[in-house]
Amino acid sequence: MTASSDPFSRRMLMRGALAAAGAVSAAPALPQRGRAVALPDDPAGMVATLTDAIYINSNEHPVGPCPAALEALAKLPALSGRYGMAFAGKLESLFARQNGLSADQVQVHPGSFMPLRSVALTYSSPERPIAYFEPTFDQGFLGLGNQSVTRSVAVPLSGDFAADPRKLLAAAPDAGVYYLCNPNNPTGLVTARADIEWLLAHKPAGSILLVDEAYIQFSDAQSCLDLVAAGADMLVARTFSKIYGLAGLRCGLIAGRKDLIDGMARHGVNITPMPAVIAAEASLLDPALVPTRKAQNKAVRDDLFAWLDARGLRYLPSQASFAMIHVGRPGAAVTAALAQDGVFIGGPRKHMDDWVRVSFGTAAEMQAFKTALIKALA
Repeated sequence: MTASSDPFSRRMLMRGALAAAGAVSAAPALPQRGRAVALPDDPAGMVATLTDAIYINSNEHPVGPCPAALEALAKLPALSGRYGMAFAGKLESLFARQNGLSADQVQVHPGSFMPLRSVALTYSSPERPIAYFEPTFDQGFLGLGNQSVTRSVAVPLSGDFAADPRKLLAAAPDAGVYYLCNPNNPTGLVTARADIEWLLAHKPAGSILLVDEAYIQFSDAQSCLDLVAAGADMLVARTFSKIYGLAGLRCGLIAGRKDLIDGMARHGVNITPMPAVIAAEASLLDPALVPTRKAQNKAVRDDLFAWLDARGLRYLPSQASFAMIHVGRPGAAVTAALAQDGVFIGGPRKHMDDWVRVSFGTAAEMQAFKTALIKALA
């Protein structure tokens, strides 16, 4: 690659020019996870840092918002000074109708991170911890220094990285919250519905089961929203960041019995950004979005798995929009080597030091990943 076509060379030249003009902040920031750069002060320059390399490290959708969402957003600039406070209730009602729930069983939030934290703060405590497998998406339960906001019992996944709820209950028979990410992040593996129902039936009285379905629509797994509709001791988190491609707009929700959602009220509910609600509403009203994007994701996933099989590389059979690949050496070193070639991936996880996680991107992005991975493992 020549200097003129290398995005990093162009980026460095631009950064040098801006620095000479005194327009660059001295403190590095993380425009994308895993890459610290000095951000320019102008909006266009900041946006450029999201596209000047290949970012398949944060499970973002490679296409972004669907056409209907983009069309709805295009009409908003003149109204972006408005809160649109009532719009979230409309989104709650639409989601409820589509999923056999009542509107008071759904609560919209700016993303799904804060609902996860609110559940931990409300229903777990030092006496009744939150229990989950690791690695998983546990950031909602952790605070300063990655310490639990209440108390956590983290159980390592088994040798095949499957989540066995019986082991979780045995490790924490007194938990206030049992958490499952399904499909799990970062493994992409699905917990069987029968196992979820077993945990629901055998957990201690007064505890709840929290299921994070951020990636459920990429998989063939059955959602637990029907259990919510049936009145189970359960809360289900959903996000518009993944298959709907709205990560930067921040919109998510939590579904559960009204008393369980009301119990979280002591921690408050912030106003979800009005453009995010508008884009989420348009996305839910597009009946082709989920099946189309699920099929597209599966095609990329199957192609990557076939490529890995042909090279004898082990991977976990993910049903999500990412996969863990066994690289047989420190995953952090492989991640760093790919970054040198302008390909940013998710890297290793706890108890998986010689693995890396890659999000599924476009065909061109995945080809760049394959090329960089071969080079890194040579």
